[in-house]
Amino acid sequence: MGIKKINILYISTSTTGGGGVARILSQKTASFVQQGHQVRIISTNDNSEHPFYTFDSQMQWYFYTQPIRTLMQMKRYYAFVQQQGIEAFQPDVIFVLDNGIKGYFASFFLKTTIPIYFEVHGSRNFLLSPIVSKWKRYLVNRLTLWLSKRFTGLIVLNESSKQDWKHSNLSVIPNWIELDKSTPSQQESSKQQIIAIGRLVPEKNYETLLAIWKRLEVIYPDWRLVICGTGAPSYTAQLQSIAGDSVIWKGEVTDVNREIQTSAFMLHTSKMEGMPMAFLEAMALGVPVVAFDVDYGPSDLIDDGVNGYLVPLGDQQKMVDNCLMLMQQPNLCNQLGTQAKIDMKQYDKSRVLQQWIQFFESLP
Repeated sequence: MGIKKINILYISTSTTGGGGVARILSQKTASFVQQGHQVRIISTNDNSEHPFYTFDSQMQWYFYTQPIRTLMQMKRYYAFVQQQGIEAFQPDVIFVLDNGIKGYFASFFLKTTIPIYFEVHGSRNFLLSPIVSKWKRYLVNRLTLWLSKRFTGLIVLNESSKQDWKHSNLSVIPNWIELDKSTPSQQESSKQQIIAIGRLVPEKNYETLLAIWKRLEVIYPDWRLVICGTGAPSYTAQLQSIAGDSVIWKGEVTDVNREIQTSAFMLHTSKMEGMPMAFLEAMALGVPVVAFDVDYGPSDLIDDGVNGYLVPLGDQQKMVDNCLMLMQQPNLCNQLGTQAKIDMKQYDKSRVLQQWIQFFESLP
């Protein structure tokens, strides 16, 4: 019996940028189209209709460019989704990848019996932590939890992130890595580069990363730190003003594997995570990761001292010590990287794609 062919609607945001969610979405939708499914994306907050990553040419795009700042504007937006996404496309399943407040309201404004799943790509702290007012944070927390229960189900990236939610239908489907497209990292003792990958936003904690780097470069002045990612010009300029000449800012990089392969290891100081694509990509290439042990994701991928290092959040000294060990002992770096590559096989595209096939088969 062949694969069940269905229509898949994605409701997303910032889809054409260079972030990790856009990257995995480009890969997933391409695979779904190749299986014979029809896929449509309705996206907001895109500054360009030309995606940074390559999407399948048969994938259908709809961009909503109007502002969505008030409840009335949100209602108009979901009326557009109702018309172009549901009535015109007739999907068999709807996935909401917008983890901002307006994404939660899909469960309230969309009138349909079609299954709607909230696909979670990060910690709820991404939404709640920027809210200064404790009362407002409480209200947003209660409102979004209530709205999340209205979805048919939630799809999270790992077991640990389940604790963020109170829903009777929680599925775990991780991000994947295309191992067949990953070239093994060259095991060279002469690598003198550390890489950091991620959006230039406050929650990624680049100030701490640069503070750690300043302590490392004093000891190893011949090493370089490469940062791949973009953010608001004002915040980017602020970071660059506190970084020295030994920091190389690459911006958005199409061939991120090349940058990873020329690095000894990856340094990651984010305060919160989901399941970082950068970790998967680096570890699959045999490049270990040194990261803070935060909710959620790093501990699902990194086995401390075995395939990388997990450091208690905020412990800069421990982070420096672990980085120095890898800089001083290239054989240890290679050993951790080799194990990381072995451990990432469980996230190979062929395995995770089978989970999606089973998910689609289970739909009514």
